[in-house]
Amino acid sequence: MADNDVSREDRQLPASERRLQKAREEGRVPKSRDFGHFAMLGGALLAAAALGPGLAQASIGMLRDALRFGRPEALAAERLPQFFAAIGVDAFVALLPLLGAFALAAIAASAIPGGVVFSGKALKLDPSKLSPLSGLKRIFSIRGSVELLKLIVLAIALILVSAWFVSSSLAEFAQLATWPLAQALGSGSALMGTGLTTLLAVLALVALVDLPFQWFRHRAELRMTHQEAKQEAKESDGDPLLRSRIRQRQREIASRRMLAAVPAADVVVTNPTHYAVAIRYDDAKGGAPRVVAKGVDLVAGRIREIARAAGVPLVEAPPLARALHAHVELDREIPVALYNAVAQVLAYVYQLRQWVPGRGAAPRVPDAFEVPDGLDPANPGAEAR
Repeated sequence: MADNDVSREDRQLPASERRLQKAREEGRVPKSRDFGHFAMLGGALLAAAALGPGLAQASIGMLRDALRFGRPEALAAERLPQFFAAIGVDAFVALLPLLGAFALAAIAASAIPGGVVFSGKALKLDPSKLSPLSGLKRIFSIRGSVELLKLIVLAIALILVSAWFVSSSLAEFAQLATWPLAQALGSGSALMGTGLTTLLAVLALVALVDLPFQWFRHRAELRMTHQEAKQEAKESDGDPLLRSRIRQRQREIASRRMLAAVPAADVVVTNPTHYAVAIRYDDAKGGAPRVVAKGVDLVAGRIREIARAAGVPLVEAPPLARALHAHVELDREIPVALYNAVAQVLAYVYQLRQWVPGRGAAPRVPDAFEVPDGLDPANPGAEAR
């Protein structure tokens, strides 16, 4: 696979959530065999402790029933299958709780490290796994060597603990031969339970080490290269170049729509060269005046050209132009703090509309605007009121 062709040194990035989810859908989750052994043996001991007395009584009853039969059962061969079938059903019913405990232990063994996974991909036939060469590679790989070493250490530990328990309990086992049968069976079961509990403690220690080890190894195997991370980001969010083109296209459409609103504006407030803000007041709708277009540098120049061609007045008011551009979004009403300054501009525009050349003096362009401190970006030190 391609993942195996990349050296571990190249995989420097942790696995993304998408990569982890994809691996989970494929059935690749962290699994601990040692925890599975611990869960199965622990489940068996718990089930035996909880269900042992009842299972013993059921076994004695079934044995008595099997050994107690009448003349018809002994002489009629056709009745023997029914007789043994009834005994088998009783045995299955008696063992059903124990089988349920084993099933729960098996589910816990497979679910705790990586969670419960239902994936059909793990059941698909992989021809590479049938190849003897691939099998040898897996056996003699680093992972296979680690698993083999861990299995050898576990086997040695279990053998040593079992030998210690048998040697230390040998006198008690020998003493069972001198006791009555019922007492010997009870004491023997207790000794066997103690021995299995000792082995369970060894498996528990190994499982506590193996669980985090399997989790970290699973994450290490899914680590990503920089190229894989880029490719995943491209698949998730789209091609960056395409996204850039889309954003540029959106800006162009928004700019054309904005410039189309300039001829309907009442006035364009300028810097005069760097800023241009077009304002429109609709008496029918009411409310405050709105900014219908704004821009700096080249966009500002384009707004001024369209305004001149459409006969929209241009008013040079640098502080007001900078404040409007910085604090008012497109198609939004101006803030209350700028009402007075904009009102001065609109008053001049309305006077200019009513003035007829040759009949009296032309309206005087305002030269002092009430722009509160802090709203003009050229005066950032002052706080807005």
